Amino acid sequence: MRLNLVRGLPTPVAATPAGALADVLPGPTLFDLRRGGRPPLFVSVLLHGNETSGWDAVRRLGSELARRSALVFVGNIDAARAGVRTLPRQRDFNRIWEAGPQHAESDEAALAAAVARAVADARPALAVDVHNNTGRNPPYAVVADTAPATLALAGAFARRVLLATQPRSFLTRRLAPLCPAVTVEVGTPEDPASTPRATAFLRQLVAAAPGPRPPLSLFETKLRVTLSADAAIAAEAQCFNFRTAPAGTVLVRAGRLRAFNAAGEDRSGACLRRDGAATVLKRPTVLAMFTGSLEAARQDCLCYLLEPRLVDA
Repeated sequence: MRLNLVRGLPTPVAATPAGALADVLPGPTLFDLRRGGRPPLFVSVLLHGNETSGWDAVRRLGSELARRSALVFVGNIDAARAGVRTLPRQRDFNRIWEAGPQHAESDEAALAAAVARAVADARPALAVDVHNNTGRNPPYAVVADTAPATLALAGAFARRVLLATQPRSFLTRRLAPLCPAVTVEVGTPEDPASTPRATAFLRQLVAAAPGPRPPLSLFETKLRVTLSADAAIAAEAQCFNFRTAPAGTVLVRAGRLRAFNAAGEDRSGACLRRDGAATVLKRPTVLAMFTGSLEAARQDCLCYLLEPRLVDA
């Protein structure tokens, strides 16, 4: 899997919906829209093939990105053609970015290394990775650090911000040492507000750098919850994303859950308990990214358990 490099954003490509990009591109592609020696805005879209709002926003912006000076990475176009997050033979394109030789044993990891080198060489001013949610969440941003410039960038998109301690292999964590970097979760693909929300944020960055940091609600992802293959998700728990779910909230009606911290240690007993066939929360807990999609949960996780963090003045 090689990185395809293209100068500019050809009009026929910009006119192509996500599901048809594999018909006009040979594979994952980095569009070079730099100009005037200006540090570019790096934008990543379609790391998950069924999360199309980012590409639709890029298409809407068109020449505005080129006037700003930009790099645009278009990721998993094969999964986009199938309308799925990732294909069975593939690694998740947002789980391939951890650096080091121990992580370089797949085609996807080689692709990630090529993208990271190209972006580092370009000395970007800002980096944004655009995603859709699989569950019902308010718009939120994800960061790998709490530097003031990073939080200002996150706050330009949403008041709610997650400091992600796991997994370690997401794109904007790889780019965080280079520049302020943020993942934005703009809503589900079915939400008609998702693409306009992504477009408005990118247009704001095209026009100017983020201003002073607004008041934020900052949370840290303390535990990542995975489920057994036979689990039956309690989809109504999605209403507690970025809200405190009370003790006793049912997460799955059947099957088993495990909760891991950033070190990979199983902390299930501290936060989860069995209630007959169901698994419930032991104590009041803020949830995020809780999904009603069994397929998405099996491919990644059911949800994250959060703790509030204070934002330094």
